[in-house]
Amino acid sequence: MTEDERTERERIAELRAPGRKWVFGQLQGWNCALCAARLYADRPICTVEVDYGSVTETYQLYVCAPSCETARAAWVTARAACETARAAQRPAPPDGDRPVVRAPRRRTGA
Repeated sequence: MTEDERTERERIAELRAPGRKWVFGQLQGWNCALCAARLYADRPICTVEVDYGSVTETYQLYVCAPSCETARAAWVTARAACETARAAQRPAPPDGDRPVVRAPRRRTGA
């Protein structure tokens, strides 16, 4: 058994632990079942049964693809690049020239 297979089995065991608390988005497939991050690229990992008293629901869980750490690093890099591009597009304010802030007009009551 490879290291990745063992890690995958440990993750599934962690997800199926009794009494685990779930976020609504994790059960609906919107968020990663492991790190709760928003899913943009995902892969199914397992199914779990959630007991709601007299009703038991089965949910398919999804996780980040390829992995939570890789997906998070890619998101941080993309966000930094986007912020840099936005900063480059903003015009620089002229030196010593500040915008005029006008006070709101008062109502006359007429």
